[in-house]
Amino acid sequence: MKKMAKFWGVWSICVALILMLAACGSGNKESGTNELPDASKASPSGGSTEQVTLKFLYIWPEYEDKMNETIKNFEAANPNIKIKPEIVPWDKVIEVLQTKVASKQEPDISFGWTHWMAPFVNEVDAALPLDKYLNEDEAWKNSFVRNDLLATSIVSPEKPYISNIPFKLSFQVVIYNKKIFQDNQLQIPQTLEQFESVMSALSSKNIIPLAASGKDGGLSILKDSLAGMNFLRNGTATGDWLKGEESYSSPEYIQAMELTKKWFNQGYFGKDSFAVGGDEVSNLLLSKKAAMVLGNNNQISALQPQIDDELGAFLFPAQEGMKAQAPLTADGFFVLKASKYPEESVTFLKYLTSKENQKLWAESTQAMPVLKELKTGNETLDTLIDQVASSASDYPKQQLSYNPGELAKLLQASFAEYLLKSDAKAEKIAEKMEKDHRNAINSAKQ
Repeated sequence: MKKMAKFWGVWSICVALILMLAACGSGNKESGTNELPDASKASPSGGSTEQVTLKFLYIWPEYEDKMNETIKNFEAANPNIKIKPEIVPWDKVIEVLQTKVASKQEPDISFGWTHWMAPFVNEVDAALPLDKYLNEDEAWKNSFVRNDLLATSIVSPEKPYISNIPFKLSFQVVIYNKKIFQDNQLQIPQTLEQFESVMSALSSKNIIPLAASGKDGGLSILKDSLAGMNFLRNGTATGDWLKGEESYSSPEYIQAMELTKKWFNQGYFGKDSFAVGGDEVSNLLLSKKAAMVLGNNNQISALQPQIDDELGAFLFPAQEGMKAQAPLTADGFFVLKASKYPEESVTFLKYLTSKENQKLWAESTQAMPVLKELKTGNETLDTLIDQVASSASDYPKQQLSYNPGELAKLLQASFAEYLLKSDAKAEKIAEKMEKDHRNAINSAKQ
């Protein structure tokens, strides 16, 4: 999958509009405990012994060989089930699947981001509830890295069911150059206060502490992450916040805006952060001009071969006294309600998340496994898995009534104005952002 900078903090309204989900066609019948799930246990007892073909839609053309290997292994273990795959570009997946659903040509199983299931749960009611299958297999249900991961696909109180099974994790991390840290006697910061001290030390050595793009919205997303921590710390991540209807003029947002501007004015993001995009930010890390970048865990494997220094990663730290926040999202898969073979489709989902297959993908593609206690042998991946497992799992989940993508563009422009104008006041810019915010909320309710 082409890697866009998916800094999808669950708390963040300023999320990039991800185009999701894709299409195939309906399945065809042919003639003729807490331990990690094992591939040999993948078949649910209710599955048919008749020969069936499941149509399976996914993205990642770059991993076609690996997915074919997965399918071959699955079919060997389940000789009555054949998988017919179809690959769709990641940026066409929503459009294609919407068309397929409308024409009743949907696949049995489709790729989907766990946190972006609303179009196929609320709008067209196309995703099969999976709670029954999870409850029937406690080992599978309890195998995931954190107990709130499955809940990311629950999109509304009116439809409180799990609709998507995660396949590989996707979340915000700080990617850093280990040698720069070692040369400057720096440790991985455990708190936000320590993180600020690390950035100050790096800046004093004329090293860009945390390269980030203002042009691509990275600084706006950082501000929202800081605001989310403020809401949680203050006990105000309730009520309107859960609906994404909190005030942008709240103290939590004002404090986050002011801290981000403080870091911006101190040059912690680089002198030209509004002149660079995501690729340029990565190049600052690769050229060793920057010690850290705020990115996505899936970027690590793409960046490491391009630099001779070893890269590491850690979760963005929280304030003193709080656990690190790792709002998890994942590339996952879901079963279409129109499938004639839900049992067999779930069998395939179980295999995709089996220990055998998860380790295969981690070792060959550096994909972040969704299983707890799975050791890949990759120090960076295993360290992140441990950090995620011990991070806060009780972070409240927002369920937005509006499209955050279009709103994000407006908020990003206003926040850029605040950062770039030395005399801009946080309260004044927040009023402008709040007006756009209310318009988005009211438009969704009409």
